[in-house]
Amino acid sequence: MRKALLLVALMALVSPGSAFACRAVAGMHVTLFGGVDDPDVLVWDTKDRLIGYAGGSSDTRKFLLPHAILNRPGTRAIVVSCRGNVVRAKFRVDPEDAIGVLILSGKYRGRYGWVSSSDVHGRGIPETRDQW
Repeated sequence: MRKALLLVALMALVSPGSAFACRAVAGMHVTLFGGVDDPDVLVWDTKDRLIGYAGGSSDTRKFLLPHAILNRPGTRAIVVSCRGNVVRAKFRVDPEDAIGVLILSGKYRGRYGWVSSSDVHGRGIPETRDQW
């Protein structure tokens, strides 16, 4: 019984949902894609603004326009950094990662910003599964 509890505790530490794990690591090449219903991706100027918006910011006009850039689906980027399980979206059960990216293609090529882990796709990145 004790061995089984220890095994469960170790699996929790190394699972993709743990606080120590990120879906993407620095240097990964990714593609930005929001989702089937809204494929564009907002890239935020700071991690804190990404977290605030995902949590349900009240004044979208003041908050959104000066601090986020709208990228087309399929925009290529490279992961610069990742902070695991810090984005708590208003309508999602599990927290997501905040991923710092450098945009490699499109109108905003060369700009840095932050996106949610559900918006990055590519080789080696596990796909998220919505609970809906």
